[in-house]
Amino acid sequence: MEILIVIVLALLVFVLWPQKNNKDLVETATPESEPEQNIDRAEQEALAAREAQIAQEELEIQQERDKRIAQEQLADREATISQTERDLRFLQDDLTDQASRLNEDESNIQNVRQELDSKLEQADQEARASRQTTEDLEHRESQLSRQEQLIKEQQEELALLAENIAQKEQQAQATQYDLESKAEEIARQERELNNNQEELAYRLEQERIELERIEQERLAQEQAELERIEQERLVQEQAELARIEQERLTQEQAELERIEQERLAQEQAELERIEQERLAQEQAELERIEQERLAQEQAELEATEEDAAPITQEQIDIIQSTWKMVVPVKDQTAELFYRKLFQMDPEVKALFTGDMKAQGDKLVTSINLVVNSLNNLEHVVPALQDMGKRHVAYGVLAEHYDTVGASLLWTLEQGLGSDFTEEAKTAWTIAYGLIAATMIDGADY
Repeated sequence: MEILIVIVLALLVFVLWPQKNNKDLVETATPESEPEQNIDRAEQEALAAREAQIAQEELEIQQERDKRIAQEQLADREATISQTERDLRFLQDDLTDQASRLNEDESNIQNVRQELDSKLEQADQEARASRQTTEDLEHRESQLSRQEQLIKEQQEELALLAENIAQKEQQAQATQYDLESKAEEIARQERELNNNQEELAYRLEQERIELERIEQERLAQEQAELERIEQERLVQEQAELARIEQERLTQEQAELERIEQERLAQEQAELERIEQERLAQEQAELERIEQERLAQEQAELEATEEDAAPITQEQIDIIQSTWKMVVPVKDQTAELFYRKLFQMDPEVKALFTGDMKAQGDKLVTSINLVVNSLNNLEHVVPALQDMGKRHVAYGVLAEHYDTVGASLLWTLEQGLGSDFTEEAKTAWTIAYGLIAATMIDGADY
């Protein structure tokens, strides 16, 4: 084909080159030479005849080249069809081999299942082998799916090829019947291949469903046994870990306490020196201010005690009515009370080591007892004194009662809102003063 192109280009150059020279000769010719003009016309006629002959030869060459190209394209299409047929047969053989391998895999799985049944003590290893087998099956299924997709794509390519062949039938009438017969053969082979694929897919699906059912039953049994064994092992490990953790925490706590004591001893010496210097400067002023504050607080406390000594029935009614509003939200009230108490005096938090919910229940029960006994306080005085004595053993100091009272009044104010009037605040202040004084008296600080 390339040789024909070179020949055509050479002919075009050969034809065009004399024309250019003739034009130059015509342009340079003078009107005086009439015989030379006749010679030029003869040459032009000969040249025209030669050009026509060359054009005829080029046309024949072009037709011969187109014919050869059409024959080559037809041969290429026939080769492509033959190759496609061979590919289809190869794919069919490959699917048959894969089906046989799948049957072999199925027999292998059955052998593995029998071996797993006879070796229950190796449950962990069998589970891994089962999972691997399942992954292999899924991998093979994915390969089959990809091969099916490849076959579909090849079928689409065959359909496109058939369309191209139909378009070229007008140019190659001689090969029409042969191509149609080959197309019919390909269609028949496609139908047979599709039938084989559908039959193979159905059988594979049935085998897969059966294998999944058997595998799920076995895995369920193994899972139950493994969960029981794992549960027992976790319980044992948990107990052992708890013991080891307790020992480690004890050792770490002792070491931390030792290090902390050494550090505190060093810091304490330095702080004492600095504090002594600072206290030496501030002691005089603080003593004066503290004396004035204590005198003022003592006067206010005496005045409050004098005013609150005889609690009135109206104040008792106010306390009992407001307390009834608090009881439905006692858990939230107790939580709010202790949060405020620890905020006002963080050191008090160390006195509470148990469950804070249980501690809140005890607080609400004690207040409920006192509130319901306000009309007969003499009956609860021994219990309050005994409670105050027990609080001394817990580490409660006399000054803690003031913080508790302030926290209680703040909590009631937050919980009751507008119902916590000035009269209610005064009544609760008097009641708590009586309770605190009774407990402090029983504590005998």
